Amino acid sequence: MIEVVYCIRRKAGLSHPEFVAHWEGVQAPIVMANLDVLRLAGYERTVLLAHAFGKRVERRGTMLAPFDGVARLRWASEEDMRHAFEGEEALAVQRLLAQDEANFVDPTASCRWVSRTVRHL
Repeated sequence: MIEVVYCIRRKAGLSHPEFVAHWEGVQAPIVMANLDVLRLAGYERTVLLAHAFGKRVERRGTMLAPFDGVARLRWASEEDMRHAFEGEEALAVQRLLAQDEANFVDPTASCRWVSRTVRHL
């Protein structure tokens, strides 16, 4: 599997609940409606959780602020990923997703990369 990991920080002026609501209610449905077009083998979203151990885990003041969420998009093959970034119909979906990201993502405080996962369990 090959994947893109996208660590996301919300756009200024949005609360974390507003960010999550937009991601869940607008962006994720676009991805889910286009799984075949993008040839995705997997899509998962992880969102920041307010938790009793949050301060200990996050080490506030000594580490960067946590991301508001992490998206993982997986393809079964390099060929499928290439199609998602070069296929005409897939590029139209990519443009739609990028336009929507402007509504809730701060691109200057977010990051993404291509990777593979190594599982130990």
